[in-house]
Amino acid sequence: MKDVAQEENDYWEPEMILIEAKASGQSLADEMRLLNLPVSTFSPGRRKGGGLDKMTRMHIVSPIFESGKVWYPEGRKFADEVIEEVASFPNGDHDDFCDSMTMALMRFRQGGFISLNGEEFEDDPPRKAREYY
Repeated sequence: MKDVAQEENDYWEPEMILIEAKASGQSLADEMRLLNLPVSTFSPGRRKGGGLDKMTRMHIVSPIFESGKVWYPEGRKFADEVIEEVASFPNGDHDDFCDSMTMALMRFRQGGFISLNGEEFEDDPPRKAREYY
């Protein structure tokens, strides 16, 4: 797995590799950091009694779709697969793309990279200090 992670990083050269900080995700992130990969962990949120469930996370990001902030490349098989899975959520056979999509969109909102219509940010929105390496 380490070899694949290194190869994918070398090929795509991402600015950040986002990994959910639960279960085996934290140990995976630690291992990838040892390879000097640009890993950041993400916790989807907390509520009384535990983390946010998948349905709640989907509801949280739905205004981003409603405001037209999400696009997809037409005619690309991977995009069609993501759309199909999201459209069948929560009754589909799989939800891995849904998890990745909601995690990324929540991270973009949290980082001030996406704003919704009517929201105003200061020139430099306040950000929490984060450790990326």
